Amino acid sequence: MSTVNMKKLKNLTQYNFTATFIKADVTVRERKSSSLKNIYPTVLLKNVCLADTGELIAKYYWLGYGKSLAKLGRLTSGTQLKFEARPDINVLGNKNNGDIASLIAWPKNFRRLDKAYQYQAIPEDSHQLAGCVLSGKQQEYNESEQWYLDQYELWREENADELDTLVEEVPAIDDYQDIKVEDVLDDKLEKYAAIRSEELSDSENRKYVIIDRETKKILDDNNSLGYLKVKDAYESYERRLINAKERYRKRRALSWLLNHADFDKKLLEIYVEITDKGQWEGYISFDKKLVEDLLLQGNHTHLEFTSKDLLEVWYKG
Repeated sequence: MSTVNMKKLKNLTQYNFTATFIKADVTVRERKSSSLKNIYPTVLLKNVCLADTGELIAKYYWLGYGKSLAKLGRLTSGTQLKFEARPDINVLGNKNNGDIASLIAWPKNFRRLDKAYQYQAIPEDSHQLAGCVLSGKQQEYNESEQWYLDQYELWREENADELDTLVEEVPAIDDYQDIKVEDVLDDKLEKYAAIRSEELSDSENRKYVIIDRETKKILDDNNSLGYLKVKDAYESYERRLINAKERYRKRRALSWLLNHADFDKKLLEIYVEITDKGQWEGYISFDKKLVEDLLLQGNHTHLEFTSKDLLEVWYKG
């Protein structure tokens, strides 16, 4: 099996690839701005090759576990896969995956090559999928991990009918246990990427910016200063996304509250009763759990905000 030189591939040209699924795992990232830790699902692939020629791209490769792959259902070790991707020479590889990270960081249209198999549904949401992967590990879970497990259990309750078909579990292969996840690129890279900016770089420093993969429009250039590290570019842009989403959710929560005066009034009555009497119908704290239960009792579901968002905007009044 010969190895192809990535530089010979045409930039942004679509290619077909084959690979062997080995196992699923998770990677943990801690934000510099806080002690919060995010957990992302990831998979280990073996023998990633060009489908047309059989030339080897990567012996082993850690890949973010995205929706396109999750749609295939639960995979067992040794499952043969085929998918499409296009090399983006401008995107740097990471320490674990080397130069080929840019090649398969944006895969799509995953297919199974085995002709007959039993399908077992798994979540496509990254939080629920991380919990699904964690559930297969026999260990004690910390508070952060338990949250992801809870999200997975909620998914299982909502999709009980789809989980009737069971797939026999295949034991992990010991040969792959020492191949660790390092700085894996997750499925967010389907939408944006960090690239070197020729305009902002100079003879001493490379500068990076975040671009939209489809339009190539610059999304974040750090106020025209650029970023010295690819990692810093991704983390800064992700913080901006999170802040923007939080502001949106709170605007939606305030709008909803203004249009549901009866709910607003009920919150006030409950708040006063808990403050004066120490409890309301068994609740001793006026908190997001109480608000969440009230929303469920009123059949207010599928909202664009959380109970915590609603509680915060109610307090600010």
